[in-house]
Amino acid sequence: MASFTSSFRPAYWLTLVLALAACFGAQTAVLRLTGGRTTKSESNFFSSVARLQSGIRGTPRVMLLGSSITGRLPDRNRGFEGVGNLGCDGGSAAEVLRAMDRGTIPHAPQLIVEGNTLYRAVGAGETELAAAIGKHWFRTGVEVPNLSAAGRPSSVAYTLLMERRMGTAGAGSSDVLATTSRPAPVSGAAAPVSDAENALLEELTGILRRLSAAGTEVLIVMLPPGAKAGTPNRVLPEELARRAGLPFWDLAAAIPPDAVRFTDGVHMDPPSAAAALRTLLDATGD
Repeated sequence: MASFTSSFRPAYWLTLVLALAACFGAQTAVLRLTGGRTTKSESNFFSSVARLQSGIRGTPRVMLLGSSITGRLPDRNRGFEGVGNLGCDGGSAAEVLRAMDRGTIPHAPQLIVEGNTLYRAVGAGETELAAAIGKHWFRTGVEVPNLSAAGRPSSVAYTLLMERRMGTAGAGSSDVLATTSRPAPVSGAAAPVSDAENALLEELTGILRRLSAAGTEVLIVMLPPGAKAGTPNRVLPEELARRAGLPFWDLAAAIPPDAVRFTDGVHMDPPSAAAALRTLLDATGD
């Protein structure tokens, strides 16, 4: 019996090690296939964590901040060198801006901030995602891709299925959107806002001014599908740009109504998202 046990243990551990190595090898191959990040997971939380961990890895030159609208834009994992996507599904750019201000997330030399969903941060407390950014496991996932949220089997499966249905688009094409305007400072009188909206605007204005003082260039943009004039979706980002002294661009209003296609009325399809990103990079001189 003792002889059987002693001979069994080395074989057991060798089999276990080989099985784990095979699993990690397969996982690594799939991560490379997906470009190291997931398009969508089974929840907004894990989709956002995966995107953030991938987006801040290394030294991106440009960071894209916003919601799932931004999250659909391609980045360096789709051929746009130096571009990191930090879109937060179900959230806004406010969560990442706060993390940058605290120093828990690095900031790139250039930030493109989606204004469409900033209103979601009005009166909102700390989110689950904001709390996760400061955790040790979040940082581990940044440093070790196999241990990141993008390496979860469910995230990989959702991404592969989604890209099979909608396709992908990278930097291969040179298409840009025909625009009638360019980023510019906001002029005119300030729009009235509520006390809660003013509190958010003052907080974010302080953050953006500190980032600008540190040498970061910031553009606040309304991505397609944009927002109606006079609504918080449109008023808050424009007022934020005014207070922070930053350029603002309503890209949705600067292009023909049929210039982009959507998968669900809100999110651009891959070719349109790629063209929108090229247009943004062209307008910012990157």
